[in-house]
Amino acid sequence: MRATLALVIVLNMPSAFPALAAGVEQNRLERTAPEHFNALPFSPWPLEPIPPFRATPIRPDLIVYRLKGSIRQVAKVDRDLSAACRRGAFVQRLDFIFRVRSADDRPYGIGWGSGVNLHDPEKRGRTDKVYLFDRQDTGLCAVWVAQLADLQRFLSPIPLRDRP
Repeated sequence: MRATLALVIVLNMPSAFPALAAGVEQNRLERTAPEHFNALPFSPWPLEPIPPFRATPIRPDLIVYRLKGSIRQVAKVDRDLSAACRRGAFVQRLDFIFRVRSADDRPYGIGWGSGVNLHDPEKRGRTDKVYLFDRQDTGLCAVWVAQLADLQRFLSPIPLRDRP
């Protein structure tokens, strides 16, 4: 008996409470317009600017000398100075401020034993020698040592009018 009474009350509820049935109809959500979904989401934080990658240009106006032959004809690699170069104890003050380009078109930085463009806190440089640096600031740094008098015969300065 109770079950039938509960069933009758539930079935007659919309007719018994018409305001409640109307409230259900009023609370039903309408679909939003399709244009609502076309907008992109807005981020309040601006994107972090990432500059495009640009390789460091090799400035040909800094190439002061050109070797007439191979570097092997003029200089020899010094193992002790190369190890000091890798440690940063025997390096150029300004990398590639003075350059020499070999016949195989490879650039070398120059440091003179007199101290011009040479950082030498351990005082290993000699005034009668020229130091050519290959791949400075890497673990493969090699220091080529040449006599100043021998190197002068193999160098040909590039005139200013012929520099690009």
